[in-house]
Amino acid sequence: MARRAQCEDPEVQAIIEFGTRSMEWVAHEFSGVDLSDNRLDRRLIKVAEPLARSPASPINEACGDWPSTQAAYRLFDHAKATPAAILEPHIAATVKRMAAYGDPILVMQNTIFFSYGKHVQTRGLGPIGKSHHTGERGLILHDALAFTASGVPLGLLSQQVWARREVPEKGPNEKILRLQCIAIEEKESSKWWLALHDTVARTPPGVSVVTVTDRESDFFEFLTQAAERRARYLIRARTDRQLVSEDSDGGGKMLEAINAATVQGDLTIRIPGNGTRKARSANLEVRVTQVTIKAPQRRGAAKASGSSEPITVNLIAATETASPTGTEAIGWVLLTSLPVRDFAEIAEKVQGYARRWGIETRHKALKSGCKVEDCRLEEAERLKRYLAMFSIIGVRLMHAAYLACVRPDLPVIEGFSEAEIQVLYLRGTGVLPSAAQPPSLREAVRLLGKLGGHLRRKCDGKPGLSAG
Repeated sequence: MARRAQCEDPEVQAIIEFGTRSMEWVAHEFSGVDLSDNRLDRRLIKVAEPLARSPASPINEACGDWPSTQAAYRLFDHAKATPAAILEPHIAATVKRMAAYGDPILVMQNTIFFSYGKHVQTRGLGPIGKSHHTGERGLILHDALAFTASGVPLGLLSQQVWARREVPEKGPNEKILRLQCIAIEEKESSKWWLALHDTVARTPPGVSVVTVTDRESDFFEFLTQAAERRARYLIRARTDRQLVSEDSDGGGKMLEAINAATVQGDLTIRIPGNGTRKARSANLEVRVTQVTIKAPQRRGAAKASGSSEPITVNLIAATETASPTGTEAIGWVLLTSLPVRDFAEIAEKVQGYARRWGIETRHKALKSGCKVEDCRLEEAERLKRYLAMFSIIGVRLMHAAYLACVRPDLPVIEGFSEAEIQVLYLRGTGVLPSAAQPPSLREAVRLLGKLGGHLRRKCDGKPGLSAG
């Protein structure tokens, strides 16, 4: 058996440990894959199993022998194994899970940069930092990941991976002029509304979806595209935008309008730790108002491709009233198309945005847990296929771990196979669980934690992963 590498981050290691307990999901998640070659379809599943079983290990260690390793290398080098084809069955499974869970579904968009510059022989990379240094070269991945309202990740709805083109250095004025003149379709920021298009197209009938994004997505074309498709969204504002004055009670800009609004109440959110930030609770003061935003100035192709009509949105300001010493206070201004008729609806939107940390944990699982940046496939196209497979593996690891955390009363079979349940209970208690009254995920995780050395003292907390 291949050696299982360990991750230094305890949260990510908890995801890895719980998520790799059952490998039955591999055949299910890749069922129906079509790479236009039946042998290649079978090879995909055969390669995915050892990589999913030992996600932090290099390909050769995870595969265990040379024939299996060679099969993996050939798969990632095969032109028919496109990232889209690899992801297709997973996306179809995500849609089914969304329909089963009902609504609301939160679809988080985010971008992650993978650095491969230290592998100098790798071809087809692009700049990922602010300099053109060899070490700051790699690939960019942007995805849309569906979550339940309680934070369980269901799967991907969209993914784009690319190498950034070389862009010559320009001064601030030249950069502003360039942004004003280039059509949105030619900008890297088009990733946001391409993912929005995929989300809308793939949402099952009758399911309510809210797209949640950070400040980078705060550009006018994203708002207008969402309005045209009647897509619901929560966007953290980046720009203090100019308003249509007659429709804005608070003044000429967004911050003036929201600061003039009445405080609606206070609520407390949980902020998870991230390595540099300690987990804590934050008390937020909340205001809300409605404003109409003016279309920004556009020239040339950008003017022809963008809307010049103003757009009306609801603004929510969530401001931390007293943060711990040395800690940056939470201060969010959220733009939303969702109704905010009372404090319960307002609080729901703030809590929904707070769930966005889930996709950051998923990206941390890919980097720290699965160690995808250590891969040496030496070609960007091979790495794109590799990242597509590990994107699915990463979702599965998180799904299993978060399911046990936020839905602990589900039957144990939701997280473990029959064989694993038998081994766990025979080793932990010496008695097989009753078929008439099967144990819950909570009981199984506690037993697993006990076998792993968890002492179950009050100061130890719960074994496994904290959903925050």
